Amino acid sequence: MSTAWAGGTDAIVERMDKMTELFVAEARKTIYNGVSATHCEECGEPIPEARRKAIPCQYCLSCQTKLEKQR
Repeated sequence: MSTAWAGGTDAIVERMDKMTELFVAEARKTIYNGVSATHCEECGEPIPEARRKAIPCQYCLSCQTKLEKQR
């Protein structure tokens, strides 16, 4: 039996969850160097904390949407 299975299915799922968390954390660091603006660079309005925590961002949701439509 492989040692990877020694801890059981729960241990494997926990390890995969941890690896996913680490991968996402590293990916977020590379976007805007992991820094979120507190105010939108386009309109100057405050960016909600929930948005800043979810993803590193420079624009409020409204301005981000407008900018993406222009592209």
